[in-house]
Amino acid sequence: MKLSIIKRVFLFAIILSGCASSKSAIMQRPIWEDTSAILNSTGGEAQNLSVQQIKEVLIYNNSKLTTLRAKAKITLTSPESKGPVTCTGLIVYETPNHLRVIGSKLATTLFDMSTDGNTFWIYVPSEKKAYTGPGNALHKVNSSGTGISPNDMAGLFNLKDILGGESTVLEIWPYYWVIYAIDTNEGKINLKGKLLINRSNTDTFRCETFNPDGSVRLQAVFTDYSDFDSCRLPQRIDVRWPTYNTSMGVTLSDIIVNSPIDSKIFTFTIPNGVEAVRMGD
Repeated sequence: MKLSIIKRVFLFAIILSGCASSKSAIMQRPIWEDTSAILNSTGGEAQNLSVQQIKEVLIYNNSKLTTLRAKAKITLTSPESKGPVTCTGLIVYETPNHLRVIGSKLATTLFDMSTDGNTFWIYVPSEKKAYTGPGNALHKVNSSGTGISPNDMAGLFNLKDILGGESTVLEIWPYYWVIYAIDTNEGKINLKGKLLINRSNTDTFRCETFNPDGSVRLQAVFTDYSDFDSCRLPQRIDVRWPTYNTSMGVTLSDIIVNSPIDSKIFTFTIPNGVEAVRMGD
């Protein structure tokens, strides 16, 4: 009973915060901050599901994806760069949290990012450095001010982890649901994650994760969903790490799902002459 009351107070505070922000002046904002265009085009008949039913659908849909390989167009923006850096590349994913992303331009590798779930590597050939550390770390990795986490990127293909083992609060809107995943250990309430889900097709179109102090760790928006071998996936993912004001836009093409992948691809080998920079210990 006590926990139920705490959840209601927590949700009421969130709604009040949203109402207050809606009174501010309307201005054009980046897609990960303003999803109004997506909300206005959800369409379809809204379903009436309980929070448990929604969680079961999300977990079931996520469980269908075991591997993914795709070409990618990547746009990376950081505070100290002269402008967005656009490149093409390759993304390889294996559940639950193995990921490798390679970005290239004019046949030159700009970065090679990988995680095996425990350790991340970000190799920047132009600096002759390979940054490494615990998989859950988020740090500035080079002089351009870029701060990203391979584990965060891998988690975007496995959203069920946000819901697993957490208490949840459901907020119902005409065309979408908001699920808040909260940690209630030791009588404290900490917001772990937030998902916005289309009520007509249960597509997740926005995700936020939070640091223990309540600050936003990651914001992501998913668009252009399509079906691939029984898996429903977004072909466009926009991500932002507010701590370093770094954003990445990824458009996927030539998507192949659930084909065998050699797990060695997620183990990084330091090239000769490259300095390993340890971070996040």
